[in-house]
Amino acid sequence: MNFNQALSELEDACADFQVPATRFAAEQRLQEFGKRPDAIAAGKYILANSNLPTAQFFAVRGIKDAVIDSYAVLGIADALALRDELFQMATSNSRSLESFVLDSLCWVIAVITKRAWVESTEDQRTAFTKALYADVIQHSTPSIGIITTTYLIDEIAGGSKCSEFHLPWEFHYSCKASFENTHMLHLFEASLKVLHSQLQRSIETPSTDRQLSITFERRSALHIVEKVLSWEFTSPDANKVISASFGYSRSAAKERSFGGSGRKSRSAGIGGDNDDDESGQMFLEGEDQSRTPVFPSAWQSLLLNSDVISLFFSVYEATFKDQMHAHFSPGSTHIALQCIIQISGLRGKDLFGTSESRDGDAARTEYARAIMRSQLQMIRHVCSMNLKSDGVEDNVMATTQMIRRFIETQLDEQPSTVVSGQRLHPLALLVIGAPEAIEYFDEVSKFICTLLQAASDILNSDAVHQIDEDFGDVDNYFVMQAFDELANAWSAVINEIHEWEELGGAAPTNPQQDAATGPSNSSDLSSTNGQIDNRSALSTFLQFLASTALMIRSGYARLRMLMCEVAARSGAGDSEGSIMDQGLLEKDYVVYEDQLQFYAMLARLDMATSMDKIHEGLRSRYSALRDEFKRMESQINSGIYSESSTNQQAIDLFHEQIHWIVLMLGYTLADSGTSERVLIPRPAVRYSASCASPEQDYIVQSIMLIFEILEFELMSPSAALASYCSPLLVETLFWALRRVAPVYLLIDQSDYREVSNNIVAAFGRSADGGNSVAIIQGLLGLVRRNFGLWSSEEDVLHMCVDMLLAFAQRSNIAQEITQAPQFTPLVLYFTSNLHMFPESTHSSIVEALALLSCHSVSDEHERSFSELKTLILISLNQVVQDASSKAQYQDFRVIAKILDGLDMMDGILSAASFQNMDMIFGLFFEVQPIFERLLSVYAGEHSVLLKIIQVAESAAKYLDVSSLPDDEHKLAFSRNIRAILLKYQSANDGLTTYEVGADVESMLEVTALMSVVSNLVRNEIGFAPNEANRSISKQVSDDFGETEVFGLYCIHTTTTPSQILAPNVMRSYMHLLSELVQYRTPSLIRWLPAESWKAVLNMLIEGIDHDVYDVGRRTYESISKLGALIKLGGLEGASSGLQELFHEGIKRILTKLLHALLFSPFDAGLVEPAGAAMVTLGLIEPAHLQLCFNELFAQGESAAFMERLSATFAKFNADLESSEAVRKLVSSNEPIPDPIDSSELRQPLFEFLVNTRAVLRVR
Repeated sequence: MNFNQALSELEDACADFQVPATRFAAEQRLQEFGKRPDAIAAGKYILANSNLPTAQFFAVRGIKDAVIDSYAVLGIADALALRDELFQMATSNSRSLESFVLDSLCWVIAVITKRAWVESTEDQRTAFTKALYADVIQHSTPSIGIITTTYLIDEIAGGSKCSEFHLPWEFHYSCKASFENTHMLHLFEASLKVLHSQLQRSIETPSTDRQLSITFERRSALHIVEKVLSWEFTSPDANKVISASFGYSRSAAKERSFGGSGRKSRSAGIGGDNDDDESGQMFLEGEDQSRTPVFPSAWQSLLLNSDVISLFFSVYEATFKDQMHAHFSPGSTHIALQCIIQISGLRGKDLFGTSESRDGDAARTEYARAIMRSQLQMIRHVCSMNLKSDGVEDNVMATTQMIRRFIETQLDEQPSTVVSGQRLHPLALLVIGAPEAIEYFDEVSKFICTLLQAASDILNSDAVHQIDEDFGDVDNYFVMQAFDELANAWSAVINEIHEWEELGGAAPTNPQQDAATGPSNSSDLSSTNGQIDNRSALSTFLQFLASTALMIRSGYARLRMLMCEVAARSGAGDSEGSIMDQGLLEKDYVVYEDQLQFYAMLARLDMATSMDKIHEGLRSRYSALRDEFKRMESQINSGIYSESSTNQQAIDLFHEQIHWIVLMLGYTLADSGTSERVLIPRPAVRYSASCASPEQDYIVQSIMLIFEILEFELMSPSAALASYCSPLLVETLFWALRRVAPVYLLIDQSDYREVSNNIVAAFGRSADGGNSVAIIQGLLGLVRRNFGLWSSEEDVLHMCVDMLLAFAQRSNIAQEITQAPQFTPLVLYFTSNLHMFPESTHSSIVEALALLSCHSVSDEHERSFSELKTLILISLNQVVQDASSKAQYQDFRVIAKILDGLDMMDGILSAASFQNMDMIFGLFFEVQPIFERLLSVYAGEHSVLLKIIQVAESAAKYLDVSSLPDDEHKLAFSRNIRAILLKYQSANDGLTTYEVGADVESMLEVTALMSVVSNLVRNEIGFAPNEANRSISKQVSDDFGETEVFGLYCIHTTTTPSQILAPNVMRSYMHLLSELVQYRTPSLIRWLPAESWKAVLNMLIEGIDHDVYDVGRRTYESISKLGALIKLGGLEGASSGLQELFHEGIKRILTKLLHALLFSPFDAGLVEPAGAAMVTLGLIEPAHLQLCFNELFAQGESAAFMERLSATFAKFNADLESSEAVRKLVSSNEPIPDPIDSSELRQPLFEFLVNTRAVLRVR
């Protein structure tokens, strides 16, 4: 056949494509080429005879389209023959074809190979793999084997780079499963041979022209290696298969970063912007994607080979050197670094499993030694660079990621070796089996210090100003991000040691012992019977960690002090005043929590040295600050003082440095939390117990110094120098006391294995000879002084109140506080002067006073509560007493006072406990009519409506219904809540609703309204499983049910569907609906109007296949529970209209649910609850389910398609008929039946969904 005309037409179309006026028409002609009946033959002819590269390119694309569209006609034999012919054409014309044509040709070869893969015999697959293997190792330029292999891996891996074949998922999965072990392994091996050969050739061939081809081939081989090292292997495990079938979880994290740093990186990956390929970028997403794949055992001999491991590092070294030359191939270093990161995290029982030729732990140890030897060289190389320059960022970040990947993977892998009756600890295995282990960790510790020193050098250089402009500060620069990476890895090591100690694995060790000996070797270890066990290995390693802790800790402390100096210098000329007083968007103890926790871990490894350094630093800077104040005071007394003589920069510096030292001290001395279970850290107790006296105990002295500094900063407001004190430092000091004081004050000796007499003497009970009473009395005085000096500083006051709330969580401390003579005057001070403090603090002040007052004697408790009650009523009663003047109650000052009263009411409700529950219930009953009046008066004022609903939310949450003495009081509480909801609904009648995102307050109103009902359900339900099994009387239960159902009705009448569909609101709504369906289904059917039921069913439909995981889970649970009741006659008493509404709604829900399960990317964790919901609805509407199945049959175009679907559905129906879970539901005689147990349906659901999706899901 003569294809000259086809050639001419295609070349003309290519020419027209270059002209803007004819481009669109030409594009249509080019796309139509692949639809010609003779597209394959014509394409081959044009490829061989055309001199126009673009015509050759579109001819190749036409061949690809024709193969995919007409493969059934083409057949397996012709497809393979075409593939081989094109491969031969590519190898024969590799130098004459343009690169983009050759690239497209190799892609088409890969596409044909995959399309024919399943039908090919194993011999045919192997033959082509061998042909690729042979071409790859021939070092042709360009290498057709390498290019084709790259495309073949992309095609078979699936994902975004896979071509559209319009075939079921089953086809793609089968291709991947049969390709990934034998065939991909051989191609991976060929690429490694290329890398190895090119390393030798680059040394032997200094020619620049030759080096250019070497670097290009190296980069191409690296592409293949990197793709393989990031491959997601198939698995026979059901969870993995179903995850692959349903696609990736949409709730997985999508942020790309190097690791666990809390601050965002400026680049997505190790190389930032890359070339046209994604290889080399950090693409690790989510928890599992941030780890190296689990390779099967077949890869053991290749991946665990020490020569192969060293090859990766040698390739990186070569690509790094190539950057200095003109022949450097962009992206090579990035890809090499990514390969090193992946190879540093090899894991899995299959890869390191025991075989006839090697022991699993021995293999793991040999691998670890090879990685550590290679990483040591790389770490030393990076440490020798100038870390102040941007050019080293990729290398530094990749090195830290490599180290972290290796360390965390080793900690996760559990050895199988048992010594002295105990399984060997992962760190012990490293120390025992790898002589390089101590040296490796020592080098990592030096790298951490190098990064800290680099950050210090930057602060001392001119580059700091540019970094501040580009990144905000040095903490966001790459050296500190790298530090965060290594700190996370080092913390993981320390945590492993601490967990082992907590389990009693190690005897207490002297942290100063062998501190100066430096790194040791595993050969120094010894134990009984010549065996080295966990105790000996980890004790030695713990001593090593203690010896390095001082170096890292000191480096971090020096950096923080230097940052304070830079901040003080930059703020010296600021007209707005001290840098310490300008406030922060985020608090340092929040932003730098990871770093401060890391510092604390290091400090606890060697408490003696760390406490000595911390106390010395804190004491010296406080002394310097006090001396500066004394100097200014002397000038004032002498009459020679002037503002120009004030050294503001020095004052700022001392305040800032004390602030940071106190933060480090707070994290070191105590863990977070205020409950009775939080104890003094064991290292702190050990250190304190070893000190001869409290005067020599720097834990005791440091805490007392915090009190002293706080007292100094809280000087009299009338003092001349009060304006030079720092509110931020005062806030930090209160933060430290909030964290430390509840743990140390009134220490209970029975909670500790060993007791420190120094801590008992300083902070213990009076009965034990402690000084806690004096300290508590002094603290109460400082609280009052703080409110007097910093009455306008909200953050300072909030932290002070938070400290009081922390004390209230400890009953023994709260009792001592209420018994102190300063407590009653403090309560009177607050209640008399509350108007002087910011309104945002009023609620927490009332809560703290109410909680503390619970621990005082009865008369004093009643008096304190009466004072708080009076404050609230004064603020709320104004409108009730004087509602005649509209101008009066609409005045913003009146509204502000009302909001303040509601805030205080919210605070006192939050303080509810068994000691004051009766009083707070009485107060709530008393103010409820006021709430109704406010809802009437302020119908259009959303701020008041919101706050009243939030008060009702707190009442439903904190007031324990079961504590009420009789049914009359319980009914009163239910009806009071219902009256508030009714007035709220009336207040919203006729008001314009807000659209999603238009007003934050309206969204808060909706969620608060939902929380009122949800809290009420949880409050009154007790431990009953459903509405039919209540411990309370039926009258009370029905009344609460009516209130809760009215709450749901109120939600739907006061909001729009668009408001509810906002993600956070939808989460709250489904949480509420699932609880109502679980505990109030009969009440819902009895009282909820049909219009509201229609809205509920619509929301259930919206919840199916929702992007938010929790919304989807609760939706499916609600459908299952509601469906179970309806199946067993739960609608018998309902009206015919409601029954019809339910049946139509069930059909709609069933249709969408089945479609989501069979077609949508679905979170594998939701398959079971969604499947159970589908089965339940199918039992109610079997005819509609069959109708849905018939619609699926109609989509098929072949008998084979319909046959497979029919077999799948028949098997599923048979499984359900014999299912015990279904039988239990159908035969249940409970008034409120339990839903189907989804776990019992797991196997039939798995088979049905995976098999059906394999037929229906096409790509």
